[in-house]
Amino acid sequence: MCSYEPKSTDDMSDINYDADSNPGNHLCLIDDVAKKPCGESSRFQDGDTAPDTFPQFMRFPPELRLQIWQLHCPDLSAKARVLPFMKLPISSTVHTQIDCECCLPDYEALAEQTKDLRAVLSTHSESRSIALRKYPDELVMDLAPGAAIFRFRKETDVIFLSDVVIGKDYPISKFASEIENLAVGDVVDCSKRRYFRDGTLLQVVPGIKSLFPNLKRLYSPRQAPTEHNDIEKWWLVEHVHSYMIDSDDQTTMFYWPDLDAHADFARSSVPKLCSLEEMKEAGVELWPMVEFESWKPKEIPDGPELEDDSSSNASSDSDEY
Repeated sequence: MCSYEPKSTDDMSDINYDADSNPGNHLCLIDDVAKKPCGESSRFQDGDTAPDTFPQFMRFPPELRLQIWQLHCPDLSAKARVLPFMKLPISSTVHTQIDCECCLPDYEALAEQTKDLRAVLSTHSESRSIALRKYPDELVMDLAPGAAIFRFRKETDVIFLSDVVIGKDYPISKFASEIENLAVGDVVDCSKRRYFRDGTLLQVVPGIKSLFPNLKRLYSPRQAPTEHNDIEKWWLVEHVHSYMIDSDDQTTMFYWPDLDAHADFARSSVPKLCSLEEMKEAGVELWPMVEFESWKPKEIPDGPELEDDSSSNASSDSDEY
């Protein structure tokens, strides 16, 4: 398990924060308010108008600045994440007869999930350095120039796809070659016209590895059971990974074995989809993942208040419905 260790004060001293020498980084963190006329500075001090910048930020200790970045972006302190791309991106540089709409990842949901991390990447040289140390790898969505790039850590982050089609030639970007941890709902084998999930995924591991040549761990997601017996309580303990995705209408929790820090617990307590010997022979570990969804109640906006005009309408000939 690769973990992120905060840099010490000495480690962070190589980052230049001088506004004059780094105008490209001269954003909201640089002490530029001090250069403005005294009248404008005193206006901020009087509390008449809130300043658009916070120049004192870079005067905080590095450890405190790191905590602030982590509070803004919880992914900076996450041990592992689930990235629900849902669909495997297909390269637009090669003609394909596959329906493109069926192969588009859920960009809107991904944009919402990664907005805080993208803000950290684009705000300042220090924040970008922190984010790049945490997520040094790239997922390129297409071979075409200007394609979207997602930062991730391939050793720990799990790419979630609702389905994967094998046994059919279609062009994909180098996106797939970067994936080491994959969660897939269904695998469709076009040659056999069959769906594979859970333990039967072992039968199609060769086809999956043809798409994901560097795959190390394959997870089969399942909905959390409403009632838990002893063997299903494995995901309720602290020896597993957990990750939350919070959107406007629902909250989704993912739980999966922490095979790096708690391998013994996983082997002894997590229900296996196949034997350890079969995993070794296949060259890919196959484990369950639990998904728990909770929907948020929708707020109904209050409508305009209606006046009681029953007396005036009592003598009207019009129909009311």
